Amino acid sequence: MKTPDIPRRLNAQDMSVILAVSAISLLTLSATFNAPILPTLFIIAFSSAAIMIYGNLAQPSDTTTLSRRDTLQSENDFMEAQASLADKISDAVIMIDAKERVIYANGAARALHNISILGRPLSTYVREPGVRDVISAALRGGTPPPITYEVEDTTLRYVRLMASSFSWPNHDEDRPMALLFFYDMTEYVLADSQKADFLANASHELKTPVASLLGYIETLRGHAKNDPEAREKFLGIMQSQAERMQRLINDLLSLRRIEQTEHLAPSDTADLYFAITAAIEAVEPLAQKRQVNISLRADKELLVLGDQDELIQLVLNLLDNAVKISAAKSQIVITADLTQQWSPGKAFVPSSFLRATSSRRIVLPPNPKMAFYIIKLRDNGPGFAREHLPRIGERFYRIAGDLSSKEKGTGLGLAIVKHVIRRHRGGLLIESGLGEGTEFTVLVPAIDAAQKQTAS
Repeated sequence: MKTPDIPRRLNAQDMSVILAVSAISLLTLSATFNAPILPTLFIIAFSSAAIMIYGNLAQPSDTTTLSRRDTLQSENDFMEAQASLADKISDAVIMIDAKERVIYANGAARALHNISILGRPLSTYVREPGVRDVISAALRGGTPPPITYEVEDTTLRYVRLMASSFSWPNHDEDRPMALLFFYDMTEYVLADSQKADFLANASHELKTPVASLLGYIETLRGHAKNDPEAREKFLGIMQSQAERMQRLINDLLSLRRIEQTEHLAPSDTADLYFAITAAIEAVEPLAQKRQVNISLRADKELLVLGDQDELIQLVLNLLDNAVKISAAKSQIVITADLTQQWSPGKAFVPSSFLRATSSRRIVLPPNPKMAFYIIKLRDNGPGFAREHLPRIGERFYRIAGDLSSKEKGTGLGLAIVKHVIRRHRGGLLIESGLGEGTEFTVLVPAIDAAQKQTAS
């Protein structure tokens, strides 16, 4: 390492001026008072030597200042090198000081915790229980065990935190710091959770149709072996049970696929009007069979940010449920309107119900200050009692008595709707009245004029 130049007390010009003034002054005094010339010259030589030595001495105050400046520069260089390295890490990295203030956050950390301003306490951005204990232990110089905590944001996420004390050369040990690493464990936690759910719920749901199939197969091999009428009847029931298992498996696969990508918002352009009309065409045969009329009031250009297939599935699940619970010769009304800024009161006011109803906001849009297409699907079925609304959208939840056993679904349709809405960063609300039917409200982010022009 190169040794920096240390400034002298006096430069060459200063010393030359002082020497000249001193010599002239002494010679003048010698002439005035008739002093001997030799002692005078000796004094001049001695003074010159003293001034030369003094002028070449380093300034103590300047040396101290230079040392402090070098130290600060070294610390800054080290911090910049660390920040440059952390910027390239895909996981979230945060540095905090002794007062738990965020002094650095890489891009992943800013996105994960919505960090916009440095210098604020970490608790401004991370409030989950248990995090504070880990940080305190790290600031005391320890290496606490990692923890995994839940973050309830637009979607439910699982984050793993690792923390350790942090320092750099010439760092003041009385001012401890901590380095924090955050890993998004959502995908892994959901995978484990889905496996457990599948084993518990799917096995329960599959048990009945499998037992039914085995019973009818045994009967066909036994006393109904030579009975054509009984054989046709049992084969029809067996086909119905097999189709029920097929629907259950398909719904489970759909739900698992959506949940795996739920934390990634769609960025493609989708046509919401096409999704609605495609769903209507799919359920039209069932609606005609049950003498249920479906009417649609919407513009033919409803461009949104979304996945086209998932939006079709969303509307199809809602519409299929509505047709199945609607009485004969009743009507289902679907409307789609644009709102520039949604507020909670807009979902239920004005209400199309005549009597008292119950309502619930199943999924709220994470950013209400944007344009949404609002789809309302209103049926004239039996409606839901208030106690059932908190469980709407829960896996395998079915309401006994609302449907005949012949038409019962898998209990996954509304769960799929809920997760599709959460992935699209939209909203899902329900209002229902006993004897008056149910209205689902769906909010999907709309594409603005500039995006429409780009899409076209």
